[in-house]
Amino acid sequence: MSYKLKQESISSFSTATAADICTEFFAGQNKISGESIMALTEVRQVNSFIIESLFTQWQSEIARLRSPYFDFEAEEVQKALKEFMNTLSNHINIGRGHLEPLLSKAIETTMLLTFAPKKYVLNHWFDEQKENLPKGKLRYIKTHTEGFKLIHDTAKTPINPAYLGNLFDSMSSHFEIPEPVEFLQKLNAEDKLSLLFEFEKEVAAEPAPSQVFTPEIEEIPEAKTSVAAKHENGKETINDRFNGNSNGPTLAEKLQKNNIQPLEKTLTLNERIMFAKTLFDGDQSLMKKVLEELDTANSMDEALSKTQPYNKKWDIEGDEMDAFIQVLKRRFN
Repeated sequence: MSYKLKQESISSFSTATAADICTEFFAGQNKISGESIMALTEVRQVNSFIIESLFTQWQSEIARLRSPYFDFEAEEVQKALKEFMNTLSNHINIGRGHLEPLLSKAIETTMLLTFAPKKYVLNHWFDEQKENLPKGKLRYIKTHTEGFKLIHDTAKTPINPAYLGNLFDSMSSHFEIPEPVEFLQKLNAEDKLSLLFEFEKEVAAEPAPSQVFTPEIEEIPEAKTSVAAKHENGKETINDRFNGNSNGPTLAEKLQKNNIQPLEKTLTLNERIMFAKTLFDGDQSLMKKVLEELDTANSMDEALSKTQPYNKKWDIEGDEMDAFIQVLKRRFN
């Protein structure tokens, strides 16, 4: 079955999906933190675009901090502002009324980026006035990452739409479109598939009929050679042993329980080095202590709340924070 994105329906789809997600999240709480935004949906791109909107707003507010009496461009001032932003990012506290429009916009942009990446490049990634690709936006791209990086690194200024369109076409093989149903399931929005996509069944050409010859086959008496037949007369079969009416846990349940490892052991070498250096100031023992505390959590929300005493200096916009969230999602989702 082939699908075609209905671009005119993206806005209504995004509004409805954002409302559903907010209804579920805010059923038990009034505000959402920055850490929770990073794990709000299973689509990293949506979460990333919300963070981008927040920091775009921050940059807009900082731009208004200008004075004839103070030098806001001074190196020490810029450093202090950055430290202030890192502190402020750990105190994000947003209600539904302000989050929902940000989420709707993030979903809308994500759908275009994911299923119509060329249109996204031309409409959202290209700064026509400056004839270039805006700096810094690449860090928020979590889908088709390789393709966008290639375009970013290859494009030569000045850029115009025709040149950028041709450049995208030459790299289109790096933009693999996902299967819509599976993608929408991550947003719990598979029921809105027909709202967002047109789909048609692919009709295969019927092969020309050919004459079928059916040879005569001599019937052979059925032989009792199955495993079940070998264990008749009340004897336990292999099937009984593993699928019997036992009240104990099943084999799958035992394996699943035994497969839960401490978070520290699930880290790759790169993650271990990155987290220790960036999130824990090089303190390996502190990182181990925090991970052991997170091992006692029973849910993603509980794990995130347990990081509160330690994340005051974490950069919520940074790749390290994003990677740390993904480690927690591997455990709890």
